[in-house]
Amino acid sequence: MDKTRLDKFLSNAHVGTRSEVKKYIKQERVRVNGKVITDPSYHIMSSDVVTFDGEKIAPHRNVYIILYKPAGFVSTTSEREPTVMNLVVHPYIKELHIAGRLDKDVEGLLILTNDGEFTHKVISPKSHVEKEYIIQFQNQITVTEHMKNTIQEGLYIQPGIKTLPGKIEQVDERTVSIVIVEGKYHQIKRMCAALGLSSWEKITRIRIGNLTLHGLEKGEWKEIEKKDIEYAIFG
Repeated sequence: MDKTRLDKFLSNAHVGTRSEVKKYIKQERVRVNGKVITDPSYHIMSSDVVTFDGEKIAPHRNVYIILYKPAGFVSTTSEREPTVMNLVVHPYIKELHIAGRLDKDVEGLLILTNDGEFTHKVISPKSHVEKEYIIQFQNQITVTEHMKNTIQEGLYIQPGIKTLPGKIEQVDERTVSIVIVEGKYHQIKRMCAALGLSSWEKITRIRIGNLTLHGLEKGEWKEIEKKDIEYAIFG
């Protein structure tokens, strides 16, 4: 069975920094299987029960959070602009990254996680995970059969750069849905421009696979179990 230093276990579980948890241990606030341990280098087994101030501490884990991103927030850890990271209060926030960013002026579904393998699978075009966007326009527009065929065949968004096959559908007279399976730089905006649909006023990502924003208001988030988010995205 794997062994781990007690102070490392506690810091990885975000009880505190390495120096902080050493103080907690020496203050007799930590127990292993009901016994007070005052040695930070004490090695614990994966089957051991560790408590801090009487509360059981779960070992470090992968975290999966979905967030309804409002417009006006960047999908980075920028200190110069409002960032989506400021919307989430979670002990693992400093180690989370975004699995598929959205532009500052785009709203919708974001996934935050510390699971790099999961992120690669979500954003890789080879996975063919659908991402659906709702685009609202200032003026009345019409999705033509030519537009549908062009997107189904792959659309050149600039010389030499062609999208993978996608879908476009009319939602109402001023709204369309576009589904893609990749995430090129400003892809939805560039696709709209290439189709002559440049007068958009709002873009919202509403779906990744079968994962949606159901139950969330703008700025809200919730943590999801790995098996549930994987099933929703990959089936």
